[in-house]
Parts: sequence; C-alpha cells; structure tokens
Amino acid sequence: MQIQSEGFGNSQDYLDKLVDWFRQFDSCIVAFSAGVDSTLLAYSAKKALGENAYAVTSLSPSFSEREEQSTRQTARDLGIKLVEVEQDDLGTPDYVKNGVSRCYFCRTNLAHAIEPVRQKLSVQVCVDGTHVDDMKSPRPGIKALREAGFRAPFLELGMGKESVRSVARLVGLPTADRPSEACLSSRIAFGHKIDLETLRRIEAAENSVRRLTGASIVRVRTIGSEASVEVERESVPKAAKLASEITEELQKLGYEKVSIDPDGYTSGKMLELFIKDDS
Repeated sequence: MQIQSEGFGNSQDYLDKLVDWFRQFDSCIVAFSAGVDSTLLAYSAKKALGENAYAVTSLSPSFSEREEQSTRQTARDLGIKLVEVEQDDLGTPDYVKNGVSRCYFCRTNLAHAIEPVRQKLSVQVCVDGTHVDDMKSPRPGIKALREAGFRAPFLELGMGKESVRSVARLVGLPTADRPSEACLSSRIAFGHKIDLETLRRIEAAENSVRRLTGASIVRVRTIGSEASVEVERESVPKAAKLASEITEELQKLGYEKVSIDPDGYTSGKMLELFIKDDS
C-alpha cells in the first residue's frame, strides 16, 4: 500500500480521486460509524459502485444508542445499504483489562465481525476512515485493521482531516462539521476494567451533561467513582456555572466526585493522563 503525505489539491480534485479510487473495485464495505470520515467514504463508494457499496456498522456495548441512531439515519440519507453486526468486546479479556492497546483488540473484533458479511456478499474490499493526521500519534487500532486487510483510501490519497471535512462540505454532507466521536470505553482510565455497568453510566452521564449545557462535545472521563467532565472550550463557562447541577445529576448515577475540566475537551486526554501518572 502506497501512502502519500497530506496534499494541497482542492476539494473537487480530492473528491474525483476518491470516487476514482473506489472504481477500481467491483464492490466494497465501508466500516461505518456516521462520523465525517466514514460518511464521506460511504458517499464516495455509493457514487462509484452504486448498489455494490455497503456500509457496515459493528455494534458493541461501547457504542452509544445515540450513535446507533445516527448511523441508521445517515445511511438512509446517503441511500447506502446498511448492515449491522455485533462484536463481543466484553468477551475479550485483553479488551476488558483496558490497557493502552485496547483499540487493537476492538478493531480486531470489528474485522472479525465484518468478515462473514464480506464473505456472504462476496465483497472485494473493506475500507476504513484512517487519514494522514491519524498517523501522527500511536493508533493500535490502525495496525489491527491493516493486519485484517482493510484499505484506507484517505491515507493512500494523502488526505488529512481538514481535506476530508472540506470535501464533505463540498458535497453537502450533514456530518461535515460534526465533532469527532470515540467509543465510550475511551472515557475509562487505562488499567480500570471495562464493564457494561460503567459504560451505561458514562452514556447516561454524558446525556445529562449534554442536556444541561447544550454542548456539542461531551466526555465524562471516568476514574473509578470519579468523573472529570470535558466539553468544548466554548461551553466550559456554562458548564462551570452549572457545576452543582451537573454534580447532582452524576452523583445520582453513582459518581462520588465530579469536576469540570477548566481546559475543556482534549482528544486523547486519557492517554496523556496515563503517561503522566506512569512517569
């Protein structure tokens, strides 16, 4: 697989190259989460391959109900066939123990869940939304997908996140400016085991914070019974004013200590905290 660096082509050039990339195949599966990356892949695959393009969403306990609904609605909007499968992350000991390589086991499970669909439909290629910017930090999940034979069109075409968003805006995708999401397990401190009760508590807590603050990005970082609430920086002042209400809501769910992160949302915060604590 040849990987290019982030290029400087305009949005239409990137769109043309992306659609052409899919035309080398007679059928494909897009690992689909309804984020901007997988939505643009699904759009391009559908444009190139029509009914031979499939979106496959792998459901797991760390995939929120909100995200499930989003994948179904977005697939309907795109007019692409959606297939739902399930992956048993909580039945995978190396995932449950929640080490820094957790994503490797998640993506391995994802690939295993999708493989029967690929075989049943005789699909030629499976793709995921890895892009150039993803390669700037360690991503164990990317390694698992490459081992499973998944291709990464954005990476191969030299597209970074802003290029992806730019093309998504060009074609009018509703996800063009949607904040990046991550699985609920990413909120749990490394080394703390993942279980269904904790995942559901996080989901309920984030729904409460979102309802109270109206924030578009919400993370409830969970360390045992402690919660550190992150929202996008623009929403931090409002969250701070509502700190007592947020604390009351989250304590009802079982958290003992609740704080509002004054720095706001930072991607990968759990890994930073783990490295800092381990140094």
